Amino acid sequence: MSLNYSKTTYMLLNSNLSQSCNFNVRINDIKIKHTTCTTYLGVYIDQHLSWTDHIHNLEIKLSQSVAVLYRIRYYLSNNGLRSVYDSLTYSYLQYAIGVWGGAGKTALNRLNVLHNKVLRAMTYSSYKSRVSPLYKNLNLLKINDIYILEIGKFMHNLHWGRIPVNFDHLFTSVNQAHSHATRAATRGGYIWQLASTVKGKRSLKHLGPKIWDSIDPSLYDISPPAFKRQLKDKLVNEYSD
Repeated sequence: MSLNYSKTTYMLLNSNLSQSCNFNVRINDIKIKHTTCTTYLGVYIDQHLSWTDHIHNLEIKLSQSVAVLYRIRYYLSNNGLRSVYDSLTYSYLQYAIGVWGGAGKTALNRLNVLHNKVLRAMTYSSYKSRVSPLYKNLNLLKINDIYILEIGKFMHNLHWGRIPVNFDHLFTSVNQAHSHATRAATRGGYIWQLASTVKGKRSLKHLGPKIWDSIDPSLYDISPPAFKRQLKDKLVNEYSD
């Protein structure tokens, strides 16, 4: 494998050192550029792991989606509008949401507003209309619930041993921790990892067991397609009419 030095950069993760230290990274005596944000497989990763750059990119995508829907909605059926939504909105929101979806409410606020605008454009609704009935009628999920669904699918695969062993160190089942026949142990729960920082509380090892514990245990032992379908139905049905 060879490196293209002109495209190679380095980044100091979760650190303010870049503001106070002058690092000089070289490979084969070629100076490597420093960056505060980079992209990997389509995900924008910033040095503080706040995901604000990635979310800003999604805001641009959804703004474009809103504009497109307002232009073409008069020429498409409901099924056609749904196809446009799946292509220009949902595909972007779902992609890697297990990584960036735990960002803070402030960071996600504008993205939620734009997502609501997309649904209003699809349904010819007023900008003052309540959005929960729109999500329910269209059988679509809000951004936080897309995140819950994806983390739930991940934990379901973990429960059935379908996740690479690289993730094993992040989770400890209640049965592994002790042999007592507690409710959490009998239902296949996982230990909630303690977290003292904001980033820790948004991490997969903390939120994964928390979300898994909030899911109806009757869904634990069903097939992945059925799990996805039934969990989505439960989330949508919680929206008010």
